[in-house]
Amino acid sequence: MKTIGLTGLIGSGKSLICSVFEHLGIPVFLSDNYAKELYKDTSFLEEIVSVFGQEVFNKGVLDKNILANIVFNDKEKLEKLNSMVHPKVLEMFLLWSKNRQAPYVILESAILFEIGWEKYFDKTICISTPKDIAIERALKRDKVSKQDIEKRMSNQFSNEDKCKRADFIIFHDNKTMLLPQILEIHNKIKQKE
Repeated sequence: MKTIGLTGLIGSGKSLICSVFEHLGIPVFLSDNYAKELYKDTSFLEEIVSVFGQEVFNKGVLDKNILANIVFNDKEKLEKLNSMVHPKVLEMFLLWSKNRQAPYVILESAILFEIGWEKYFDKTICISTPKDIAIERALKRDKVSKQDIEKRMSNQFSNEDKCKRADFIIFHDNKTMLLPQILEIHNKIKQKE
């Protein structure tokens, strides 16, 4: 079975596009959802305390806003957190994908190329979205400031860089129809079985 990596900027529409692939019968692994599961694991939380200190906890519960504020303002700390999370998420994906029956599976990650995961996939898909549209979507969805979104985007490759590295591009620019693009990619991946 083939493995496909799917990526795009914050607000590019990854969730929407993944749901279309799921309607086509393709299992989708949402990296962020599995990463969130890690934050419920006590041994992982102990690692967080040992690296970031007790101040990231509020009344004994991890305060993700405090942690995000720390890591998105300090590249070294962001890299440290990523080095703790990403290997575990990749391991979860590899186990998860073994139990799927489909022509291919998709792993969705906003930072697929940034963390060098493309080498684990047969093909990659980038969702190309103009930055202003991505910011507008993220503002509506995340209820955070434009400055916070731009700060998070600054830790990602640009839309252009991501698309240059991808095997397939889906244009999600509020002009181009999505479904024909997704179906074309779906059929190309299936044909190369």
